Amino acid sequence: MNDRTNNPALVAFRRLSAGQPRSLGDFESGRRADFRVVTAAAALAVDAGRSHTEAQINEALAQWLAGPGALVATDHVALRRCLVDCRLLVRDSYGRQYLRGDGPEGWRDTLAGLAGVDLAAEAAAARFAEATKRAARKAAWERRAAANVDD
Repeated sequence: MNDRTNNPALVAFRRLSAGQPRSLGDFESGRRADFRVVTAAAALAVDAGRSHTEAQINEALAQWLAGPGALVATDHVALRRCLVDCRLLVRDSYGRQYLRGDGPEGWRDTLAGLAGVDLAAEAAAARFAEATKRAARKAAWERRAAANVDD
């Protein structure tokens, strides 16, 4: 499912990565599919199949937010709580140990679509492509503005 062109989760992740950072609340109140992509991508920053301390989770999520997750304007604590609420992270009753969960059914296909993908590289490529398009639009505008001054 990780075909780069026919993978809806990856296509959405690229689109979201190219845009301006948005809060978790914006994602949650917007398109539900976008919220699933963002939270699934964040969950993949946590290794599956092993227990993590809260400090390890915080570190993994802080690194994700500084890299591929720069599309989300939040801190690692709010993100961790959101992932727990979505059942993408499962914590013990003391809040000391965490496991990456499968999440509800709606998230499973999204997780599968993003698993094994270098999300940092995908986000960087999407941001570069958007910056290139913006620079081309600006150059075209400047050429038109210069042509209008010469008239």
